[in-house]
Amino acid sequence: MRISVNDEDVVRAICNPITGKYTVLPKLRRYVKSYSYLGFDPIDKQFKVLFMAYPSGPDDHKILTLRTRRMRWRKIHCPLTHDPFSEGICINGVLYYLAIQIDEPLVNKRSFVIVCFDVRFEKFTFIDVDCFYHLINYKGKLGGIDWKYGNANGSRTFELSMWVLEDVEKHEWSKYDCTFLEHEVMFYNISLAVGMTATCEIVLSEKFASKSFYVFYFNPERETLQRVEIQGLEDHCRVYTITDHVEDLNVNDAKQLKSGPFITTKKPKAQQRRSCLNKLYTIRV
Repeated sequence: MRISVNDEDVVRAICNPITGKYTVLPKLRRYVKSYSYLGFDPIDKQFKVLFMAYPSGPDDHKILTLRTRRMRWRKIHCPLTHDPFSEGICINGVLYYLAIQIDEPLVNKRSFVIVCFDVRFEKFTFIDVDCFYHLINYKGKLGGIDWKYGNANGSRTFELSMWVLEDVEKHEWSKYDCTFLEHEVMFYNISLAVGMTATCEIVLSEKFASKSFYVFYFNPERETLQRVEIQGLEDHCRVYTITDHVEDLNVNDAKQLKSGPFITTKKPKAQQRRSCLNKLYTIRV
């Protein structure tokens, strides 16, 4: 996150919302646009921050190892000029994010890639992809989510697709294709794939609150879709949905929360999907 005063960036910091502790990162020069991703090396038990400016060249990437003693940014080389456009996700020591590849000889030629950054060895690899725009951690494997609205036999549909990277070396993906009818999804403005819960449900969310705000839970194995309404949000406010954050509530807090006027305690009935297919694809690069 960035701590700002009078709309001017002062410092970059990493905060733990559970403990309330934060670490201020060393200063960098200001850029028109920049990206930062947090990765974890499970072998050496180290957190690292990957930073890149936009527009950037092969040597405009920096890395920082989080430690208690003096921290400093180091330059690292990236062999591909690209523009990130998604949140990052770290799985088993590899940081993934989606980006647009920019081919310098042909400026107008662009293609989508998954950037794979090995946190321990600080090396980049890439997977060509052109089929999804959201990344999740699905049971310890990289997953991709995408959806679109369609029409089937005169009825509006919500078509949800999920890819799971089964073989990293061969770039083999399994794919789930699911189609829901209009009354099952109610066609709310789903715009985010937040992540996965401990019960293997994929969380989909809206980005802005309006008259009502909904979070959706999709389980590709049980083939169900659940909708939960969150009440008490102001209209037109930006909402950040998080799946793996838990507050340490005491007894009084729990009683107050349970009796709150804006909490829906009744679990909605699961919506059965109309069709769901599972296929295995191999993407060659």
